[in-house]
Amino acid sequence: MAIDTRSTAPPEPVAYDAFRLNRNWGERAVTVVAPDFPDLPPVNLTAATGEVADGERDFAWLRVPNEDVWTALEDGKVIVSEPFAFRRGITEAQNTITLLTDRGEVPFEIVGVYYDYATDQGTVFMADEVYRQYYDDPYVSSLAAFVAPGDDANRVLADIRAALEGTTLVAQSNVSLRAGVFTIFERAFTITYALQLLAALVAFIGILSALMALQLENTRQYGAMRAVGLTSRQLSLFTMIQTGLMGLVAGALALPIGLVLAIVLIYVINVRSFGWTMQLVLQPQEFVLAFAVAVLSALAAGIYPARRLSQLVTVQALRSE
Repeated sequence: MAIDTRSTAPPEPVAYDAFRLNRNWGERAVTVVAPDFPDLPPVNLTAATGEVADGERDFAWLRVPNEDVWTALEDGKVIVSEPFAFRRGITEAQNTITLLTDRGEVPFEIVGVYYDYATDQGTVFMADEVYRQYYDDPYVSSLAAFVAPGDDANRVLADIRAALEGTTLVAQSNVSLRAGVFTIFERAFTITYALQLLAALVAFIGILSALMALQLENTRQYGAMRAVGLTSRQLSLFTMIQTGLMGLVAGALALPIGLVLAIVLIYVINVRSFGWTMQLVLQPQEFVLAFAVAVLSALAAGIYPARRLSQLVTVQALRSE
């Protein structure tokens, strides 16, 4: 769980029977000026007393071994998020950022660029002890409290809120925060699910319209086929085969086109719009599902035309033009 101090002085460590709270697990978030980029917004700087990602942070590139990242930060180096690097042209060759500190302009070596989606302006991440060396700032933005195994997190959270009553501090459980984030993501992707349903509906209507037009155009041909001995069942089967082939071709063409669109979205549009990329994960079941939807939509669209053909009157079909 986290406690947001909202730029106030950190409280003294408080002893509880179910958790420990101290400045060893704190974070300070501020904005500072980067003289090298006067036309860009101020830099979002985060200084932490520990690696909250616990060694699981994903990097676009890294100049030191992953297990040595925190050691590099304690030595005065920094890491930046992908949007920050994109908007300032930071690469492995161009890996220095100058920040205006209380000690003047100080260049910092960038040892890595990590994936992050918190802000499209990006963030500079440094060790707290380095931050305190260059900035006369006694404050913290958040502190962490760790619940001992077996203790009730809700009870601990209630104790913390009771202890902080009357202050501007806010305490929140990481579990509830995570649940809230996933709820927001699910709501955001609801429109995606609706678009998928709409795409399937459009495909259904498109194939149905094509089959009805084809049936109308070839009515005389179908009458001739019935006249030479083709049964109504065989004619319906002929229509379903046509429909299935249309679905197979559509599905086969949609898979590579969809993959290309995904690549363009991730590596071109997202980068231009937000400055970040997402990891492209290709799951076979998603391709199989998309192909199956195309085929099943086509077969479903062919049911009504096939039924109409089964009721075709041969004489009337031969007289049609």
